[in-house]
Amino acid sequence: MAVRAKPLSQTADEQRINALIDKGGAVPTEAPDKSKPMFVQLRLSRDLIDRIDKNRKKRTVPPSRHSWILEALLDKLSADR
Repeated sequence: MAVRAKPLSQTADEQRINALIDKGGAVPTEAPDKSKPMFVQLRLSRDLIDRIDKNRKKRTVPPSRHSWILEALLDKLSADR
């Protein structure tokens, strides 16, 4: 296997990459903003999605699927209180 020496000069792309790596990052100093919504991925069966959609469409103005699920979660939390 041939081995060759490291090149002495870097391309502009390599220089930018190395500058970014050398810059490093900072440790967060503040607590996360609890008022900012978090992204949550939810996996539901096709049957459950179909049942949700059927229930949503019964309303005069059907809410989005997201709104319907959020409302159901808030109702459940309120009932469990």
